[in-house]
Amino acid sequence: MVLMAVLLLPVSAAAVQSPVLDGEMKKLEFLVGEWKGEGREHWPMDLSDYSFTQKTKIEIKKDSQLRIKDERQYKPVGILQGSNLEASISYDDELKLYSWKGKDSKSILEAKLIGDKTLQFGVPFSVPFEPERGNERTTIRITDAGEWHETYEVWYGGNWFAVKKSILKKVK
Repeated sequence: MVLMAVLLLPVSAAAVQSPVLDGEMKKLEFLVGEWKGEGREHWPMDLSDYSFTQKTKIEIKKDSQLRIKDERQYKPVGILQGSNLEASISYDDELKLYSWKGKDSKSILEAKLIGDKTLQFGVPFSVPFEPERGNERTTIRITDAGEWHETYEVWYGGNWFAVKKSILKKVK
């Protein structure tokens, strides 16, 4: 009985493999890990200015998707106390597009690589025009120093305005 348990152990360990990214999703491996840092939020049409701490964890799911968990705590604590986001990123081979989907969201945002270690999502990139209002995009860039630089922008009055900016460092 003990011999059978010892012989089955290597087979069980081999069956539990870490998930991997395939095809176009492999290009997003630079995002995987746990990240922590701080940021600021300022809306151009408002005088409010907030700082926040941010923790983001991105892991590979077994179906060659990325899972994102993002937590933010705002200072000073007021109306905005914190936010939690869960989302996933996948790639559609037929459409040749990455997509960003919130856990509880019915909408799917387009995403694309816009440079080396730079992902942008939000804007419908396949549409050749800029809507007059309501357009949003987030850009995540990993610098040569290994920092996560994230910028959230809104399209308003014919211009992009940076509303949130954060800098994170990889902790795992």
